[in-house]
Amino acid sequence: MRLVLAMVLGGLVGFPLSVSAQPAEEDSLSSWQVDEGASLEQPAPEEPALQLKLDDTGVGVVPSPWRTPDGYTPEEMELRVKRAKIGLGVSGGVLGAGMVLLVAGLSGCTEIVGGTCADWADPAIFAGAGIALAGGIAIYAALGIWAHRKRKLRRLQQAHYATPRRV
Repeated sequence: MRLVLAMVLGGLVGFPLSVSAQPAEEDSLSSWQVDEGASLEQPAPEEPALQLKLDDTGVGVVPSPWRTPDGYTPEEMELRVKRAKIGLGVSGGVLGAGMVLLVAGLSGCTEIVGGTCADWADPAIFAGAGIALAGGIAIYAALGIWAHRKRKLRRLQQAHYATPRRV
């Protein structure tokens, strides 16, 4: 953090002095001088420049969508819940792939305890177990995220559809 602060201060020192304020020129106000003989008042136009016209339907004003305390609209919250659900499915796919690899490695062994295994079976068993473990941990995390976002969305929807308080 100190290094970043030192770099910023070093960059500020390197600015040229031409960035500082310049003294005013003598005739800088010459373009702003007004001819005193001319009248400043002009006759008012017959019609105003801007007019507001309303038809029978009135003015169509659409209120902005309500937002969560985090700043999300309900549609964005639904999208976040959907993405968490997709993450849960992908984690389940990783767990399934690890289990398939683990079962394939175990099927390469003739006897599980004290038996002989094919050359590829031991690495397949360890890789399958590792991938399945990672998938299980990812499912646990994704399930927590999905449940939290779903609960938050339900609370917001219940608060939005509740009967409004009297003023």
